Amino acid sequence: MDDDVSRNLPELTDEELISTAREFARNREQLSMLMASVLEALEGIVNYLEKYAKAADARDDLLTARMTLHQSVMDLLGTLKDVVAENTVAINANTERLEKFLTKFELYFGTERGLELEN
Repeated sequence: MDDDVSRNLPELTDEELISTAREFARNREQLSMLMASVLEALEGIVNYLEKYAKAADARDDLLTARMTLHQSVMDLLGTLKDVVAENTVAINANTERLEKFLTKFELYFGTERGLELEN
């Protein structure tokens, strides 16, 4: 079969062979330059992706910190709500006690108006 292929090929002169070899060398050099450019572009893409990954990690860390802070604020607000509720209950209880005390005081000493007249 190799004999059939070689019979169908035209014979080249020495000049044509040299010219073909030179063209092959030029094509090979261009291919090498093209491959070097592709590798350089791929390195640029890798650098970009590495920087993007670092930025995404930093963003994730920031979001995690914000969520932790948000949870802390929510916990503090819940505690504050409980403290305000307890304080309100205590104020209401003290107000009731004060009202009872004033009622007894007024029964014993009279009303404020009566106190003003005696002085």
